[in-house]
Amino acid sequence: MAVDTMLKIALDAGHHRYTSGKRCLKSIDPAQTREWVLNDRIARLVERELERYDCTVLRVDDVTGETDVALASRVQAANVWKADVYVSIHHNAGINGGAGGGLVVYTAPDASPQAKAVQRAMYERVVEHTGLKGDRATPLASARLYVLTNTHMPAVLGEFGFMDSTTDVPIIRSDRFALQAARGVVEALVQVYSLQEREDTMTQERFEAMLAQWLRRQEQQPESGWSRMSEAAAAGFTDGSRPGAFATREEVATMLVAALEQKAAGV
Repeated sequence: MAVDTMLKIALDAGHHRYTSGKRCLKSIDPAQTREWVLNDRIARLVERELERYDCTVLRVDDVTGETDVALASRVQAANVWKADVYVSIHHNAGINGGAGGGLVVYTAPDASPQAKAVQRAMYERVVEHTGLKGDRATPLASARLYVLTNTHMPAVLGEFGFMDSTTDVPIIRSDRFALQAARGVVEALVQVYSLQEREDTMTQERFEAMLAQWLRRQEQQPESGWSRMSEAAAAGFTDGSRPGAFATREEVATMLVAALEQKAAGV
């Protein structure tokens, strides 16, 4: 994908580090983990996971959390940048120490079909990774939230669990949940926008394919001038083939045992 056609993703960790009241319920989380900390952790992992793909990411909040960037400024930054999609990361509240909760993903009431596709894909992929389905009657919701109604691109806002739920809090505070949620978000964007992995991304599959190709080339190399493969073959230590190939520990052990047996037999 050419640089000028890369998908542009505006990423928003909701609120800031000191937003009043936005924290986990003290009776469930004595540390009262702040919402922005939870939001930022997922956002950072989303950024990291997206590095594998042909896209660019713009954080529209303050990545230090020190400044409360106004919603109008966040939206303006995304609009001026001409982002292709806007993703806002939040955590919910409203259960007041009860059980239940789960994931809710919002779009604007008049959202485009593409925004709704991102909404559904994000909900399904995050639930698939985290299991945090919850008990909300309308997990795919619509609301006239500022970042959803004033952006010029498809926009979604995810509430990744309830900060006052005895069910959700132990889950959403974990690093494991944040990583699983981030991977769900990324998979949703990959699904809807057909994102392709960067050609320079070293995946496990690509590494194994490159290694196999290199090994095949090594095996095809002729015997060098200082090689004693023919003598080793005559002594029964090897069949003499593939002089440039690697030997496994098992093969080396077999050759050593053969040599020791021959020495013991006085050969």
